[in-house]
Amino acid sequence: MRYPAMALVAVLALFATGPALAQSPDEKPTERATLPAGLAKRLGDELPEVVWIGVHPSRDDGAWVLIDGEWTLVTGLPADARAEVKEVRKRPAQKPPVRPPNVGVALHVVRFERPEPPSPP
Repeated sequence: MRYPAMALVAVLALFATGPALAQSPDEKPTERATLPAGLAKRLGDELPEVVWIGVHPSRDDGAWVLIDGEWTLVTGLPADARAEVKEVRKRPAQKPPVRPPNVGVALHVVRFERPEPPSPP
């Protein structure tokens, strides 16, 4: 007799509050992040509007960049860009439009917006 009463209370509580619908990862709002200056400088001026960066979980000497639908390894990063790679790892990972390359580990992929060019004085 005790268990049917508990089930009735649970059902009434569900109807009173309504079911909580979880958002899928694609629907969750993401903050707009601008590509860090050191990486932007190393990648050059011809960046797309949206820049996808994939970093190795334990190495900071390079980064994979999605350019025209293909992942390209960029190495030879200066010290400031290496520090930015470490900061990229702290940002939440996102699903890129093209599968990252298979390099033996899962790359940490983050989406950035292209930085605005400096305005002339």
